[in-house]
Amino acid sequence: MIPRREFITGLSAAVTAGVLWPESLLAKSTATASDKHGPVLPSRLLGHTGEHVTMLGLGGQHFRRLPGLEPAKAIETCIAGGIRFFDTATMYGEDSLSERLFGEYLTPKYRDEIYLMTKSTADDPKTARAHLESSLRNMKTDVIDLWQIHAIDSIEDVDSRWDSGVVDVFLKARADGKVRHLGFSGHKQPDVQLHMIQRLVERGIQFEAAQFPVNVCDPAYESFIQKVVPVCLKNGIGVLAMKTMCGGRIFGGVGEAWGPRGRTRAEPLVPDMLSFRDATDYVWSLPIATRIAGFDNIEQLQQNIDAAKAVGKLSPEKLSKILETAALHSGPVREYYKRNTLAKDDPTEQRF
Repeated sequence: MIPRREFITGLSAAVTAGVLWPESLLAKSTATASDKHGPVLPSRLLGHTGEHVTMLGLGGQHFRRLPGLEPAKAIETCIAGGIRFFDTATMYGEDSLSERLFGEYLTPKYRDEIYLMTKSTADDPKTARAHLESSLRNMKTDVIDLWQIHAIDSIEDVDSRWDSGVVDVFLKARADGKVRHLGFSGHKQPDVQLHMIQRLVERGIQFEAAQFPVNVCDPAYESFIQKVVPVCLKNGIGVLAMKTMCGGRIFGGVGEAWGPRGRTRAEPLVPDMLSFRDATDYVWSLPIATRIAGFDNIEQLQQNIDAAKAVGKLSPEKLSKILETAALHSGPVREYYKRNTLAKDDPTEQRF
């Protein structure tokens, strides 16, 4: 087993918070390109694959909640706005509604131009195989670009998915050509992602992507950016940034009911103390492959597209100011999805 200290050795906290990332590690965006559907947003390299994905992706969890014909309009807005990365999961909606909406509005017309990702929460091989076949069927495609082991939430969960044979199903799917790339996702604890990567490294297995929370509040509380991003970079794993608006809590109010923290009201950080562009430009200043955006309506989707088109380089002084402001309003209420329970001695427990 690789010694833990050696395994997680990376950059200093100041560096990984986003202020002093070495230029050689920053994700480079390609120039704006076009395909037969129009201009495409700048793209970034996905880990060791040699393949580029657009810097902004559509989040399938929020997408499936749109009413009526809004999902169709959202797809057309994405394509017109240059998005070519599409995220979903088997568990998003009743009877995998999000995947089925992709199969209805996205893949029949745009499959050849997009990068298509879905995820499975399966904890046994039979369910994993069933999820794969249903995902292919729901999305009307012969191959999935990225299939992820979804929502690993504890060390025990990681070990269980390895020991039960779930990971073997994923590896076989890639070997059989049903999926091109493999990854994993998780919301709760950076150490869980590190444990997953360590098991991959110990077995000499390469995954292409990892998806976890990346936002302006993260560096000050249970930070995925500080702990996990450097290890991903070291091991050629592309970083997919999710919860970039803290699951909506960056705008204040009450979030999804993920335990007591999700029902605790937070004050608005954006736009009261930081601008929307401050939050998005910070995420894009990090060495991520793509920022996956959730949205409640077409106007919010367009706001994300506009931010991607206008992204600018932040000075070290501006980055420091953004992080200092966000740190004062970080913690378990804002990032309610991290961990299962509040630690009694957690000094950030009362922070917003």
